Amino acid sequence: DGATRKKLELASGAILQYVGHVAYIGGVRSERTRCRDFINWLLQQRRGSVTIADISDRDDVQEVRIPESCKGWVTGNRGSELRRMEVETGTYMFMALDAKGNE
Repeated sequence: DGATRKKLELASGAILQYVGHVAYIGGVRSERTRCRDFINWLLQQRRGSVTIADISDRDDVQEVRIPESCKGWVTGNRGSELRRMEVETGTYMFMALDAKGNE
């Protein structure tokens, strides 16, 4: 199916293909860099929390603070609501920690 690959392609603007265990990324430099960042964040999620220290120099990231009481509603069962919103908006979404370790 490749849903995650397609999601990363759409959100980054790059072309992403896997051959075995190797990822090939095509596009202009900014698209490739963005796709590489997204892949790294995706892999960090699989090992634990993602920390993004500074987004001030990025024009492709929007930080949204979610109140603790709403996190379950926003993410949905096993992230299903976040995935639904990603498909609907053509974006890549996840919960992350800031430089201070706050979610």
